[in-house]
Amino acid sequence: MDKRLEQPNAGLKSKRRFIFISILALTLFGVLMIYESSSVYAFKVYGDPAYFLKRQILFFLFGLAAFFSTLFVEIDFLKRYNKEFLLFTILTLVVVAFFGQKGGGARRWFSLAGFNIQPSEILKVTFLLYCADYCQRKGNTLRNIKNGLIPLGVVLASVCILLILQPDLGTAAFWVIWAIFFLFICNANLRHLAIVIGIGLLTAFFLVKFSPYRARRMTSYFNPFADPQGAGFQLVQSQIAYGEGGLCGVGFGEGRQKLSFLPASHTDFVFSIIAEEFGLWGVLGIMMLFFILFHIMFFIARAQRDGFKSGVLWGIILIFFLEVAANIGVSCGLFPTKGLPLPFISYGGSNLVVHYILLGLFFNASRVDNCKVNHEDLIGL
Repeated sequence: MDKRLEQPNAGLKSKRRFIFISILALTLFGVLMIYESSSVYAFKVYGDPAYFLKRQILFFLFGLAAFFSTLFVEIDFLKRYNKEFLLFTILTLVVVAFFGQKGGGARRWFSLAGFNIQPSEILKVTFLLYCADYCQRKGNTLRNIKNGLIPLGVVLASVCILLILQPDLGTAAFWVIWAIFFLFICNANLRHLAIVIGIGLLTAFFLVKFSPYRARRMTSYFNPFADPQGAGFQLVQSQIAYGEGGLCGVGFGEGRQKLSFLPASHTDFVFSIIAEEFGLWGVLGIMMLFFILFHIMFFIARAQRDGFKSGVLWGIILIFFLEVAANIGVSCGLFPTKGLPLPFISYGGSNLVVHYILLGLFFNASRVDNCKVNHEDLIGL
């Protein structure tokens, strides 16, 4: 074989290897931070300071198994049955909205063998596959609002209604935002997307206005110190963690916000604990690693010429990017409080396993024989 043809493939493989090793490093760092930030709470509630550590390690092993299993799944099989997968997920959302395990005033989980399974996490796989197939099938018809945009909008609205019934407005908003970006990448009509944005904002306004709980959250977002012991408590404590961290942090294990001051310090606000203990430089290091990962994934996705596989790759990048941006934005007060974990770092079984499935799907859809590799794109970071 011509060595000039081997070099791009070798470059692509090295980039994929870097992605996998970096994700492993983020996960292991997350396991460490979960133990560090949850040990006091775990001992107080469960009598075992390593309770969440043990479970996250188990989730990690499940995630790795799911990752390697996904590598052997035929992409054509996923494409062929994407509607059935999405329909099954929608049915689980219907069931969990009415019969799921209740916690914090919401029904979002099934309890199975001592573990909570969150159907909304499965949407990251099934709705992604459906949209990738839909946009490929529609092609230029996607720019037609009646035959292209409305059918997909009906499916999206159905999913969002079921999420709001849980209630989980934040996840519903996430999928609307994701869909807008995804359709933009698929060359949908910009005026039509503007209409979707307008409808989404208007719907969100009424959902917030007529819900006292959501209204308090929005008030605390604009001025968390107006109710520092109530709706603004998490955001205030998170900002205190950032302030305590400064440039270099207070030192690993020396943070105080984890001592029952900052709720969800091992889940939604683990980034705040990182900021407190490792400071600005630690935060920038994590963000830089995510940036490099997205940069590499961007060029891999751009090299794909198959419509369905390209949609899968771009959809996964968007999921990871929006989750990272939302979690970091919430922890530092840029966005309203929303229970969205930091990918591969925050505690959570369904979240971690699904993210490893998405990673396996990304590797599967970006195999060398599936891509038209541009050597110049893949030479360096």
